[in-house]
Amino acid sequence: MDLGWKNGIFPRIDLTLPINWDESASGNRSWSSTFHSWGFLGPVLANHSHTGEAHYLVWAVNIALDWARQHPVVEPDRSMAWYDMAIGLRAYKLGYLVDAAARTDQIDHTSFALLLSCAKLHLEALADARFFAPHSNHGFYVAAGQMALVRRLRGLPGMGPHREQARARVHQLIQSQFTSTGVHREHSPDYHKMVLNTFEGLVASGLLDRAEFAPLIDRIQEALAWFVLPNSRLAMFGDTIHRDVLQEHRTCALNPALEFVLTQGAHGKPPGDRWRSFDDAGYFVARDRWPTGPQDYGDCSYLAQTASFHSRVHKHADDLSMVWYDRGHELLVDSGKFGYPNRTTPDSELGRAGFYYAHPSRVYVESTRAHNTVEIDGRSYQRRGVKPYGSGLLQAGEHQGVLYSGTHVRHNKTIRHARVLAFRPGEWLLVYAWLWDNLEQPHTYTQRFHFAPELDLCAVGAGFEAALPDTRLHVAPLLPATPLDPVRGQNEPDLLGWISRQDGELRPCWTSAYQINGEASCSMATLLGFGERAPAPGRSTASARGDEVHLRWSQGGEHWEVSFGRPDREDFHLTAGRSAASGRTSTLEKLAGWLRGPRSS
Repeated sequence: MDLGWKNGIFPRIDLTLPINWDESASGNRSWSSTFHSWGFLGPVLANHSHTGEAHYLVWAVNIALDWARQHPVVEPDRSMAWYDMAIGLRAYKLGYLVDAAARTDQIDHTSFALLLSCAKLHLEALADARFFAPHSNHGFYVAAGQMALVRRLRGLPGMGPHREQARARVHQLIQSQFTSTGVHREHSPDYHKMVLNTFEGLVASGLLDRAEFAPLIDRIQEALAWFVLPNSRLAMFGDTIHRDVLQEHRTCALNPALEFVLTQGAHGKPPGDRWRSFDDAGYFVARDRWPTGPQDYGDCSYLAQTASFHSRVHKHADDLSMVWYDRGHELLVDSGKFGYPNRTTPDSELGRAGFYYAHPSRVYVESTRAHNTVEIDGRSYQRRGVKPYGSGLLQAGEHQGVLYSGTHVRHNKTIRHARVLAFRPGEWLLVYAWLWDNLEQPHTYTQRFHFAPELDLCAVGAGFEAALPDTRLHVAPLLPATPLDPVRGQNEPDLLGWISRQDGELRPCWTSAYQINGEASCSMATLLGFGERAPAPGRSTASARGDEVHLRWSQGGEHWEVSFGRPDREDFHLTAGRSAASGRTSTLEKLAGWLRGPRSS
C-alpha cells in the first residue's frame, strides 16, 4: 500500500492515484494481465476480511474506482483491461468490494454507485460469449469469476440467468479440461496445479457442491502427485516454472498421494505402484520407489515423458521429450516457460509456425531444439495447421526391473517418429528413436539432450560425461551417429543451451547432441548411465523399419541386452537381460577406453 506493487523481475509500479493502468505494465502480457486482474489487491482484501479495519477497504475501493473511471465501457481490444482472464480474476475482488462497501458508512453513495455500475458492466462482459474460451483455462477463470460475482450480488434482480450460465460453464469446463485419468489437457503441470487450486477454492467457498465434485478433485490431485520430482519441484513440461510445492497450503481435503508428496512423506500415503501411464493424456512417469519418509525422499529416481498434443494451448514443440532426476540431482531438464512477451500475429512467420509470442527467449523455450527430443532439419515440430493427436503413448510396462514406455507420433504429416525409453532407476536410461519419411526424402535428424545448469558436461571421445558428487554420468551412442560438440549459453547463430526456471530468466545449461544427416529414415540409440568408467558398446542392431531392435553394452562388470520392436505394432514387447562379464577385456571395451581420451578431428 505504501511502496507500490512489485511482481517478480518487473519494475515496481507506483499505486498513487491516478494510476496509468494501460502503460505501467505494458511491457509484458502476463505482467499487464496480472496488473489489470488486481492481483495486488488480494493481500489487502484478506487483511480487511481478517481484521475488519476500514482503511484497507477504503484504499482498495479507491483503487477500483480509479480503474472504473478510466474504463467506463467494455472494449475487448483495448490493452489488457478487458482480457478474458483479467475480467474473471478481477470479478471476484470486485464482488467483495461491492459487498463490503454496502455494509459500511466509510464509502459515500456516489462512490458506491460507480462501484456497483462497474460490477454490472463486468457481469455483462462475463456473460458475453466473446470472452468465454471453453478450450482453455481462461474459460474456467471467466466462469469462476462470474459465479463468485453473482453470489455477491445475489440480492439484485436478474441474477438467476447469470448464476445458471456460470454453473453450466463450470461443469462443461471441468469435464472437458481434464482427461478421465485426472490430467489437465494444457500440457503443463503448473497449469494443472493452478486450475486445480481454483477448482478447490470454488468447492471450499461453497460455490460448488463438495459431495458432487469430491471424486473428481481426488482424481486430479492424485494425478498431480505424479508430476512432482523427488526434490519437490514440478516437472517443467510446457509452460511450467521451477516451482517448489513443498508444504503447499490447500483449501480442500487432500488425496493421500498428493499429501504424501506435499509433505515429503511425512503424511499421507504413496500410490501402490512405482510407474504410471496416463494413456489418454499422453504421459509416462516412472520411479524406483516411493520413500518411507522425509529422511530419504530426495534420493529417489524419477523419469517422466510427454507424448501429449491436445491443442495449441501452452503446447511446446516438445513431442516425446522427457525429464530425469536421479542420484539426488536433476539430470535431463525441460526448457521452462520464460513468460509471454511480444504477441505475434497469425500471418507472421512465427505465427504460421505456431508461436504465439515473438520474444527470442520465448521462441527458444518453445522450440524443438530446446527439448530432449529429435529435431528435424533444424525446425520445430508443427503445432498450427495440423490435427492434435491427443496421446502418443502406446506402450508402458516393466521387465526384469526395467521400466519402459513406447510412443509414436507423426511430424509434417509424412515423418513417423517412434521412441522407446528403457529405464533402470539409479543405473541407466536408454533412449531409442526411429524416424521414417514416407516420401523417402533425406533429412537431418538431431537427437538433443539438455542437462541441469548445475552439471558441467564435457565431450569424451564419441560420448559425453558429467561429474556428480559420488559418480559420473556417461552419455554414449549404441548405434552409429555423429556427436556434436556440447553447447552452453549460445546466442549466435541461434539460441541453444539455456533453461528458464523463472519468468523472464534464462540460465545457461549444457546440451549435447547426436546427428544423422542425409537419410530418409534412421534409428538412434543413446545410453545415459552412471559409473566411474564409460559403458562399452556391444553389437547393437536395428532393422530399417524399427521392428527388430537389439541394443547391447557392458558396464560395471555386467553385460546388458535390451530388445524390442516398434511401439505402434500390436506385437510390441520389450525384454531386458543382463549377465556377468567375463574376466577378459573385449576389443570393444578396449576401443571404448581409447575413445575416453580427448576428442580429435
